[in-house]
Amino acid sequence: MDPIGRTALLAWMHAETTKNPKLLCAFHALQMSLLPMAILAPFYKREIEMTQGDIYVLQAIFGLFVALFEFPSGYLADRMGYRRTLVLATLGNVVGWALYGVSHSFAGVVVAEAVLGVSLSLVSGADSALLYESLLAGGKQSEFTLWTGRMKFWGQTAEGTAALVAGGLFALAPRSPFFAESALWVVAFFVALRLVEPAVHVSAEPRQGHLEEMRAMVRMAFVENRRLRALIFLTVVMGMSTFVPVWMISIYAAENGLPDTLLGLLWALANYAVALGALSSDRLRRRVGFTLAMVGCIVLVALGYGALALFQGSWVGFLYLLMTFARGVFTPMLAHLEQDELPSGDRAGFLSLRSLVFRASFLCLGPVVGWSFERFGFRPVLVALGASFAVLGAFGLLGVLREDRARAAQSDA
Repeated sequence: MDPIGRTALLAWMHAETTKNPKLLCAFHALQMSLLPMAILAPFYKREIEMTQGDIYVLQAIFGLFVALFEFPSGYLADRMGYRRTLVLATLGNVVGWALYGVSHSFAGVVVAEAVLGVSLSLVSGADSALLYESLLAGGKQSEFTLWTGRMKFWGQTAEGTAALVAGGLFALAPRSPFFAESALWVVAFFVALRLVEPAVHVSAEPRQGHLEEMRAMVRMAFVENRRLRALIFLTVVMGMSTFVPVWMISIYAAENGLPDTLLGLLWALANYAVALGALSSDRLRRRVGFTLAMVGCIVLVALGYGALALFQGSWVGFLYLLMTFARGVFTPMLAHLEQDELPSGDRAGFLSLRSLVFRASFLCLGPVVGWSFERFGFRPVLVALGASFAVLGAFGLLGVLREDRARAAQSDA
């Protein structure tokens, strides 16, 4: 292509990519309209006859399937294109949720989770990388935290609203939420088709073999770039601290007297709290700074675990909602810092690598937590988890701040 034609094509692509942030908000809202999520635990117990331990084992298996494809799928998205990858992911989700709807055994659920795990690994990293590259194309990468917060807001709002709808669907027909979810992913397919692939800023250095490139990315993330390594650790710890309660809160609430009819409402309120936190994330970061905001999030996580473990009453639920609010606050902030460390052309691969660490961590931790809940009960295990996550979160934050100080000292020198 001649230089004039190439310039015109790039200008058109830059103009078209300005639509991507809004389309990605819509895509994320559809992705997070998880009708089955609020009723999964009751569905497992009543329809599949699974124990609490089985549930954590199943989620660990799901994590294994995601982990196996996580990094390769992110690397593939950087090479194949973010838009095309997201389109393939929507088709996988259509099939996966339909399989869930016809499953009547643990094995059938595992097959459905396998399909969904591969599909999730395709989305993981590709959507965030596409958002950052789209903003970068217009010189608006500083708005990444803002747009990530908006994506989280619409996604968690959609998930909360879906939880309210799911309760009614589950009461009418226990398997209807899964087929409705499959239909939502058909809509997401058409949204993904409207996305525009940005002109990714790739390195001028010659490409190596695929395997060697993957090794180089792993070395950069865990050896060469110490700040990125610290960010990955902090992101995984904080994400895990608010992910573990998701798979016990419904059963915990039911055992503490919450009627089944209000379980969907609890799930909805938790997601609305995450949504509000995400919407407030950029504003909080600008007003109080990253460090103070992260300290507040760590404190809220510790308070949430402490309240669930030691007390009873409606205010315990309020503190749990504050913990989910913290999740909404720290996720966009950490995502922005992470993106600033990543090279264009390899973003999805690096993000998938971090997600792989998260999934592998849950693969190890999940079954142990599930077994511990059954062996020792909720309260002592929650105390141990809350204390551990608070200490590890503080350690991770100190690691990031230490690297920031080291970089500042180098620049001054």
